[in-house]
Amino acid sequence: MEVSQIINPINDNNYDDDITVTDVPKGRFLAVTANKVSDDGTKREITVQLFQLEQATGGTQSTNSGLFVKGDKELSIKVTVSQDGTELATNEQAYP
Repeated sequence: MEVSQIINPINDNNYDDDITVTDVPKGRFLAVTANKVSDDGTKREITVQLFQLEQATGGTQSTNSGLFVKGDKELSIKVTVSQDGTELATNEQAYP
């Protein structure tokens, strides 16, 4: 399983993040469950979880973070994919 992201500048300090995850098991789907700034303010931390849904086809799936405002000290975005409390994949990328 691999996770990738495309950070989209919208305007001013407004961004969103297109997140793609490969090899999602059949019967699972992606959902963003957290989008927060790290305690030191230098990193945005986005958590994506895999949830059960019988009809989900699996494979490569994408989701979006939703709009957020970049903090003054933020340098990068770290996306963590997990399932049932187990970390499956991570990706960290600097802002464009």
